Amino acid sequence: MKKTVLMLTTAAVVLAACATPGKNTAIGAGAGAAVGAGAGAIIAKTTGGKAGQGAVWGAAAGVLLGGVVGNYFDKQAQDLAKVADVKKTANGLEITMKNDILFATGSSVLSAEAKKNIADMSKVLKKYPYNIIVVEGYTDSTGSVASNLSLSQKRAAAVQQEMLNNNVQTYSLTSVGYGVSNPIADNNTEAGRQANRRVNLNITANKELVEANYKG
Repeated sequence: MKKTVLMLTTAAVVLAACATPGKNTAIGAGAGAAVGAGAGAIIAKTTGGKAGQGAVWGAAAGVLLGGVVGNYFDKQAQDLAKVADVKKTANGLEITMKNDILFATGSSVLSAEAKKNIADMSKVLKKYPYNIIVVEGYTDSTGSVASNLSLSQKRAAAVQQEMLNNNVQTYSLTSVGYGVSNPIADNNTEAGRQANRRVNLNITANKELVEANYKG
């Protein structure tokens, strides 16, 4: 059965900043609508999967998640930052993978580099079995709306399948394509179109299971 993913945003205005595991965690402004502003600064460069290349980003406003759940996301962000750039959201974490690195133009076949990067991330994600991961595909506005929607769905599904191939077992792993929807940059420029061609890993969690089982 397909699950409906409801994307929520927050209007809270608490200043966000990274905290050490075990203390209150500042989670940046929510994914979705909040991604639009300042998007150029939060596009991830998952280009090599080499330790030390990643970073953790926090948006300017958000809510505080403390205790076990905050620790869970803090530690996961630190682990993922070894292989990817991570953005904290109101509900968890987000990784943005550039389609130019993942796929050839017009293709939904993953490159060898992309498979390596997904394998590196999968090693981390397997440590966090309470995650709810939605793989989201987006395109630029070149071509028809229908063809872009189909391509985005196929690309998101390809990333999802590669994660399954790497034995990522988590609470929920789904994929969805949004086509030209939700651009984060100007489609009238090449740089903007390149930014809009992306696959996001939107990571939240079953908080009840985290609180009951996560030991940190």
